[in-house]
Amino acid sequence: MRILFINPMAKVNVFIPCCMDMFSSSVPPSVFAVLERLGDEVIYNQEQTCCGRQFYQTGELELAKELANKLILEYDMKYPMVVPTTSCVGYIKNFYKELLENAAEVTMLRNFTKNIYELCDYIVNVKGLEKIENIFNHRVFYFKSCAARNLYKLEDEPELLLSNTIGLDLLIDDTLNTCCGGNSHFALVNTEVSDALCHQIIDRAYQMGAQFITSTDVNCLQHIDAVLNTLDITMETIHIADILCGSNEKK
Repeated sequence: MRILFINPMAKVNVFIPCCMDMFSSSVPPSVFAVLERLGDEVIYNQEQTCCGRQFYQTGELELAKELANKLILEYDMKYPMVVPTTSCVGYIKNFYKELLENAAEVTMLRNFTKNIYELCDYIVNVKGLEKIENIFNHRVFYFKSCAARNLYKLEDEPELLLSNTIGLDLLIDDTLNTCCGGNSHFALVNTEVSDALCHQIIDRAYQMGAQFITSTDVNCLQHIDAVLNTLDITMETIHIADILCGSNEKK
């Protein structure tokens, strides 16, 4: 049973992952707009950089540790933090404790990792909302990334918000429990497998008549979009924040 911690008006920190900031810069304004529509005052630190996930995955532990400490020290611990991609927020919640066990104050670290949320999780389980009156008149295939399923362990919060979006025809294939192949290191050293995994998602979405593929993970959407650009089909990717924003609807 879902327990809702209803918080109708608050301040909230927002951390924009570096991959979104650099390559999907149209999405952060949607994140801010959604939170402000819900009555939150957004705190955005202009000095933010990277959570360190990519460096951790490639064994650059000292640099990953430095970036983790930087992220923790830059944010106001009185307020929750929202991160609009599950791979980064899942990494922070699961690996910062191990990474900083001898380098950060234990209580500060515990409070930080407990009070950080993916966007949909925050809307549903902190704000207490399952619909936000947004409009998106299209057929949308929702891809639940492996980071959402296995790392962050997101439940049905995105599906709830999408299914309650006015005009949206939600397409889901619960049997498609696959990875998009977009992890940077994996994609580089296993290109054929990576492409095959991505094509499975695209093929299924296309067969179901989707106009858009959405996800809570910007890394996956960037990878899927790159493959889509090599194909002669009229289907696009869109981050779930753009759908929830409503005013950023693609015609």
